[in-house]
Amino acid sequence: RASSLHDTHRRAVQAVGVRDERSRTDPVTMHRGVQLAGVAALALVLVAATLVAVDSRGLQTEVLFEQQASFQQLPEFNVAGTMQTGAPAPQGIPLSFQLPVPLPAPSPPAPTVITVGPRPKKAPVCKRCERQMRKIKRMVEKIKKQNEKADDLMEQQDDMIANYKDRMEEAVEKVKDKLGVKGTSYKEIIAKLKTQPGPPGAPGTPGKPGRNGLPGRPGAPGGTGPPGPQGITGPSGKQGPQGISGAVGPPGPRGPLGVLGRVGPRGPQGPTGPVGPSLNQLCSRIGGMVYKGVCFKRSKLDGNSDKTPPDCNVYNPRTSWQESDYVALQRMFKDRPTWEQINRNSKGGLCTNFRATLAFEQHNSPVGVWANQNSFVFSPVNGAAQCQMYGDKTVMGVYACQV
Repeated sequence: RASSLHDTHRRAVQAVGVRDERSRTDPVTMHRGVQLAGVAALALVLVAATLVAVDSRGLQTEVLFEQQASFQQLPEFNVAGTMQTGAPAPQGIPLSFQLPVPLPAPSPPAPTVITVGPRPKKAPVCKRCERQMRKIKRMVEKIKKQNEKADDLMEQQDDMIANYKDRMEEAVEKVKDKLGVKGTSYKEIIAKLKTQPGPPGAPGTPGKPGRNGLPGRPGAPGGTGPPGPQGITGPSGKQGPQGISGAVGPPGPRGPLGVLGRVGPRGPQGPTGPVGPSLNQLCSRIGGMVYKGVCFKRSKLDGNSDKTPPDCNVYNPRTSWQESDYVALQRMFKDRPTWEQINRNSKGGLCTNFRATLAFEQHNSPVGVWANQNSFVFSPVNGAAQCQMYGDKTVMGVYACQV
């Protein structure tokens, strides 16, 4: 606090010094500087008094706050009065300062302030805190007594240990003395005795055999002896590795033919051959017509038997043709106007007893139809088929030809 007061005073003096430099030529400014110096001195005195009062009452205030005591709101009063700060400074006297500036003289005592109204009550006392403090004091005294008692017990134990140690050392010394006396007496008795060797005793039990010694160094090799008889021939050893192949010999005679092996897999497709005549060209050369990749020729039947057309290598294509295919073939190979409607009660049917692919009647009414089962899948009759290809003299046979 002293250092803070000194700093405050130094700042006030510097401020006054600066103002003094400015107020040397201005009487009004100089008067104000004197008033400010007096106010600064008075403020320093009041701050010092306040700090002393706070120091004296700070501890009591902290204790009251820590104990969380309840405060009582005192009534408010208005006080009027005056305060004298000493004689005013003379007017018109220039001020000059020299560092260090001496502190101002102490101010006169403050006027007595008379308080009007009821006397303030005393500060509240925390009874609970007082009981707690008394309890703490009793516990401290009890702990002190217990510590004193423990110190007494420790001293007694130390005395007992020291006494026991002394007694043990005395006992050890006594035992050593007795052993020394007995040892001396035994030596004297042995020295006086005149002993002679007695008869030999019985042999003792033989001891266990000792361990084998380390093997010696190998001796020098002896001379070579005569050769012994030849031993029995041992079994044949394993076959050795194959040697280097020799030169190729002349070929031997041809052996007999072996068993025919299995048919090998199909080889890769060969190169495309030269372009030949088309199917239509080949089929037209023999007087036929092509339907769905098959060359057909017609032949007028004379009876219930095949009548193959000339230049036709007959075969039956493996297809699944329907009734619409029958209509298309009929339109291609009929030689007169005829109905396409089938007589389901005729003696034809879906059969394989002839080589023709198709045979049909030709007239202006439902016609009888015979179809080869290898090429067609529909039945041209109702019920069981009689498989008769020839119905009348208008029957036309259609044959498939290989070209």
